[in-house]
Parts: sequence; structure tokens; C-alpha cells
Amino acid sequence: NKSFKKEYLQKIADTPLKDKRYRYSCVGFILLQQLVEARAGMPMDEFLAQEFYTPMGLKRTGYLPLRFLPEEEIVPSSVDPFLRKTTLQGFVHDEASAFFGGLAGNAGLFSTARDVARVYQMLLNGGEIDGQRYLSKETCQLFTTETSKISRRGLGFDKPDADDPKKGNCAPAAPAEVYGHTGFTGTCAWVDPVNELVYVFLSNRIYPDVTNRKLNQLHIRERIQGAIYDAMKKK
Repeated sequence: NKSFKKEYLQKIADTPLKDKRYRYSCVGFILLQQLVEARAGMPMDEFLAQEFYTPMGLKRTGYLPLRFLPEEEIVPSSVDPFLRKTTLQGFVHDEASAFFGGLAGNAGLFSTARDVARVYQMLLNGGEIDGQRYLSKETCQLFTTETSKISRRGLGFDKPDADDPKKGNCAPAAPAEVYGHTGFTGTCAWVDPVNELVYVFLSNRIYPDVTNRKLNQLHIRERIQGAIYDAMKKK
């Protein structure tokens, strides 16, 4: 229902702020979407397709993928017995994004490993790929190097934990300069500017059961990243 988005944003506005310690939250990215759309004068998915996805040749990246891909080519999101009461395929699992119709700043983007890697390669290149510039070098430098004073995270990206590498979402061998993100559904993408390396891992740990935590408990993503660094050392 179209009223969901208005109601959700009003609840964010009405929620009192807490003390200034670090909390992981989707609210910042939900509000960032509202800012982007206000400045761009168009929905976020149209803006991203126009400025990034189409010129970069990302044909399998976007929100609400049933609009441009057949269902059988889309990995199921999850079985939702509570809110949607069905198997989700081609629609976002995240409930907050669902209330925005599957188009939200915090979740809902579908893609492939190749397409994700191209986005991160563009960032590694300082905002340029295939001879075309998408972001300034200064913007890339700021958002991939600046870190928070009260957490390990940077501006829009996760970072290794400098104090205790085992606490972060990276392999202990990853240098401090690495930046990227992990996704709730079982994904990750990391850029290592020191070794000029892009690592993308896409899976769907929440299908069919959202409570499946084996990927996290076994540290699969970190161990694969560690194996990459081990292989590089052997060379």
C-alpha cells in the first residue's frame, strides 16, 4: 500500500534520538534515499540506472528485477511465513524495504557477481571504468578512506577492525586499507587498494530459512578471502 512509505518515514521522524554511541542501523540509508530523490527529481532506481547501471553495462542490476529479468533467473529471497506469507522470488526479503515497495536505500538491489565487481572496480580505479568517469577521485578517496571515530566503519563502507582483526568481517590477512560491505542475506564485496584486488561473494543463506546462520558461524566469506591472500603469498 502506498501509505506504508509515508507511515514508515513518519515513524523515523517521530523516534527520539539516543546517545551518540555506534549502532548499526538501516535508518541512515533509508533517509539518504529521500535526499537523493529530492535532489535528483526522480525515483532512486531511475537515477541509478541513468547515471550508473546503463552506461556501465550492468544489465542484471536493479531494483524489482521482475521488471527486466524472467523469474527463473532470479534466486529466491526467502520463505516468509509472517509478513508476505509466501516464497519471495524477485522481491526483497528485508521488511523495511518491502514497506517501500521494494525500492529503498537500505535494501532491495538485485545483481550478479560480475556487475557488483564492475562497480567496485570503478571505485578502485578512483571513479572511472572503461574510459568513462562516474565519480571524482576526491569523492572516492573520501568515502573509501575516512573512518568513524567511534567504530571501525567508514563513510558508507565497512572496514577491517584495526584493534582486533578477528572482530571484523574481513580475513585477518586483509590490510587496513580494505573497504566494502557484507549483506544480511549472505553477500560481501571487498576492495583491497594495496593489492588492487576486488573480492565479491554472493550467496543466499536465508533461503528457505532466514534463521540459518551457518555462513556466519563457519566464517565462510572470511575464509575464502583468507584463501585468496594465502594464494597470493605463495606466488
